[in-house]
Amino acid sequence: MNQPQFDELQGYIRAEEHLRTAIDTLRPPYSVTPGLRNAVPYQDSSGQQTGLANVEVNYLLHPPESSDPADESGAEPADPVAQRMTDNVAVFQKLEELWLDGGYDIVTRTVDQPHRVLRVQDPRDGFTIALKQGTQGNLWLTASSAPVTRTRIKPPRPSL
Repeated sequence: MNQPQFDELQGYIRAEEHLRTAIDTLRPPYSVTPGLRNAVPYQDSSGQQTGLANVEVNYLLHPPESSDPADESGAEPADPVAQRMTDNVAVFQKLEELWLDGGYDIVTRTVDQPHRVLRVQDPRDGFTIALKQGTQGNLWLTASSAPVTRTRIKPPRPSL
């Protein structure tokens, strides 16, 4: 295995850089809130620590408020989940185009509803970035590092 390019802190910073590009492409009208931030240590085949870890950062995407006026009664659309999933198709298309233009390689493209996934990898640093859709049409972005040097630092505060 090659020597890691980053330590944990640098891995967190680089993960946020990858996500910043995607999030800036969607803002406005989308907003984000930070989610999970952690480092998972690697173990060798005998279960011993290796001195390496995988850093992961994710953000939840929040769609804009409905631009379709509700009917006069103020009622919700008949199937808001189906509407979110329909709206999400454009998000997946926009980020796929961004990532392909940026030199990323597609790792996974699952277009089946409801669990849609687009996962790409940056061949320059080995980071994997994913856009995922949940059962209710919720979206989140995740960046995971290639192996980084484990330092056991506390994850830095979200910057996006």
